[in-house]
Amino acid sequence: MSDAQLDIREKIIDSALKAIAEHGVSNTTLQIIAEGAGISKGSLYYHFKTKDSILYSVVDEDFRISRRIMQKYRAGELNKQQLREAIISGFKERLEKKNKNRLHLYLAYEAMLGNKELMVSYKAKYADWVNDISEGFSIAFDVENSAWTRLLAFFFICTMDGWCMQELLEADAVPKKDAIKIMETIFSKKEKRNILKLLMNGK
Repeated sequence: MSDAQLDIREKIIDSALKAIAEHGVSNTTLQIIAEGAGISKGSLYYHFKTKDSILYSVVDEDFRISRRIMQKYRAGELNKQQLREAIISGFKERLEKKNKNRLHLYLAYEAMLGNKELMVSYKAKYADWVNDISEGFSIAFDVENSAWTRLLAFFFICTMDGWCMQELLEADAVPKKDAIKIMETIFSKKEKRNILKLLMNGK
């Protein structure tokens, strides 16, 4: 994809975000998004075939936290301690994105209702999340990347989705600050990491 195409794509996504903030998801149309991006509807169709595909890209661009963390680690930009800190930071960042979380749950609901395009996108996204988070956990806790780290990654993602949903419903069963403090303790205290290390080793 050329720089010009990427620029147009970014304008479309930015326009969609502004349109959603002003009109809401259901009242945001492709015409409104195209006008906000300063392009024709035909040009918009070249990049995105449906409104849902645009909305998914809005979420996807913002939820690539785990992928960005692992890319930085592989490039040597983060050491193990910085990786642990980045995981916690990413955890906090995801919880703060209420508008994106709301849109994510809306799109997931559409996929469950039978939107095949979104279903395929979400299947790929969850597979990527499990892979990236499993690798991150294996490095952070000094264990082999295995079925155990993948299972922990899966549970972690389930927890995040459920937590974001409860946040949007204002069901504050466990205060966010308390949960974040526990997460920070698990990743910062060696003795706490060793407990999870035993678990992820299948012992």
